Amino acid sequence: MKKIIIIILFAAMSSLYVSAQAIHEYSVYGGSGLSTLSYQLAQGDRSGGVGGNFGMGYTYFRTKQTITGTGNIFSQYWGIHTGLGFGFYNAKAKLNNVETITKGLNDGEATFNKFDLYTTLSEYNESQKAVYLNIPVMALFQIEQIYVMGGFKFGIPVNGKYKSKDATLTNKAYYPDLDNWLDSQEFAGYGVFRNNSNGKLKHGITAMLALESGWKWYINSNFSIYTGVYLDCGLNNISKNSKKSFVNYVSDHAGDFTTNSVLFSYQDNKELSVFSEKAKMMAVGIKIRLAYCK
Repeated sequence: MKKIIIIILFAAMSSLYVSAQAIHEYSVYGGSGLSTLSYQLAQGDRSGGVGGNFGMGYTYFRTKQTITGTGNIFSQYWGIHTGLGFGFYNAKAKLNNVETITKGLNDGEATFNKFDLYTTLSEYNESQKAVYLNIPVMALFQIEQIYVMGGFKFGIPVNGKYKSKDATLTNKAYYPDLDNWLDSQEFAGYGVFRNNSNGKLKHGITAMLALESGWKWYINSNFSIYTGVYLDCGLNNISKNSKKSFVNYVSDHAGDFTTNSVLFSYQDNKELSVFSEKAKMMAVGIKIRLAYCK
């Protein structure tokens, strides 16, 4: 028993502390993969899109090296990473045979001018794009050349827009006072239309859980390349647009109507009947980082 204890103590003392030093690392990076707005549609399908990110980073970390009992140098690193970068997010919504109702419209006539507009969406496709300025605050841990980073990213919206092209919309109007339907007066916005619409999306600040892991390749004593995979998961709802009717109807130009995004539209002017209640950020992909340390 005494011999076993002596062997254990000897092995523990044979790992000698060599050095510990602070390192400042500056980097530029780029990444690409699935980068999207994540939401659920009450009716229809959502699909993600390819996006990416690029920016610059700063990492403060300390390294500790020890000599093991076999004489090998064992390195460990830990620290904090931050920076500034742009993230690009894309998503698509597809609706087929979905009906919306816009109530209480005015056709501009002197009498019996109140009506409800019924719009059927057939093969409606909408793309959404968002650009965010992202600030990471992440902890780093590295053993030899394997690194892991975890923490949060905070995103500030820079730009957001939506676009639909060649959507098929069928409009018809019901006049309650007349108990009558109109469905073929194209000058009034009734009938079958091929419609194009676009506009801005107003998104809020996002907080994301951020993870990254991979391999660090050393070029020389100052330069290195990180190759890894990343995952960003949004923690809060970024859909800040006030809800509106899906169709923008103007009586003076009824045949030239436009549509709002499904991300901030009612289906029938009721708060409980919306296309989508909330949206979050989500990204997963491959990242390459060129780093310089001193």
